[in-house]
Amino acid sequence: MSRSYWALVLNYGRRRETIRCAESLLASVEPPERLILCDNGSGDDSLEALARWAEEDPRRGGLRRLSRAQAEAGALSGDERVVLIDAGANLGYAGGNNIGLRLGLASGAPHVWLLNNDTTVFPDAASALLDHMAAHERCGLCGALTRYMDDPEVVQCLGGGWFAPLWGRGGLHGDGLRLPLGAEPPDPPERLDYVNGASVFIRREFLLDVGLMEEAYFLYCEELDWAARAARSRGRWELCWSPRAQVLHAEGLSTGVSDRRGKGRGLRQALTLLRSRLLYTWKFHPLCLPTALAGQVWALARKLLRRLGNRPAG
Repeated sequence: MSRSYWALVLNYGRRRETIRCAESLLASVEPPERLILCDNGSGDDSLEALARWAEEDPRRGGLRRLSRAQAEAGALSGDERVVLIDAGANLGYAGGNNIGLRLGLASGAPHVWLLNNDTTVFPDAASALLDHMAAHERCGLCGALTRYMDDPEVVQCLGGGWFAPLWGRGGLHGDGLRLPLGAEPPDPPERLDYVNGASVFIRREFLLDVGLMEEAYFLYCEELDWAARAARSRGRWELCWSPRAQVLHAEGLSTGVSDRRGKGRGLRQALTLLRSRLLYTWKFHPLCLPTALAGQVWALARKLLRRLGNRPAG
């Protein structure tokens, strides 16, 4: 299996963060063969700003601009390293990323590293992920050790998370663990229910077998859906993570959600999460739908009550 990979970063109105992520990828010990930047209908000057960034320094490997139709038409020709795709509209997390994944498949990419645009990668992270994929042939999706960007000694995620279908609730393994740089996690998770979508390294054969991300969710739970479909492969695929692959995540910049930054989910985002979790439950755990609905409504009610309690008087 080739050690080459493509990197895919979805932009939605956060061009500065996207450029920071892209620069960290290009500075990797093993940089991507192609760097796909897909603009998800930002409605600002993101496309032109990203194009200027790619073209201003020849060391970035040149720029190829594509419309959505061009990106979905087939394999990519030319040798430009940076490919900028105009999705033309906000297609959601899965819809925007799937454009880049289809292009990678059509062009023969052996791996695709999908990253949130509010991440930056450590220089040796790609090498660690490639090493892990080479050593574990059944690993279809590989996560990373993700740290909070505002305090890198605090873990956001050890590869992925857990999910309890009965109540429709879940969380990330290791969230909040204080772990100095260079230290090994003291209690790594034995298994992942899903790989955290902020950083997921994908094997080509997994995409061909399991398929692309499910676009019905628009936002949230795409990783759960991917994991559930992988589980139906009768043991062919495993969900893994590499503690040597480290990523910084400015949690919440992509979605506007971050309890750590004092910006919990607003009502619209909470309702989107509720819809996505119920859609996932209906699809994969239909017998849990009543209790999952109760659990989600209870969580939403508690959030509303807390907000009302914190509202200033008068």
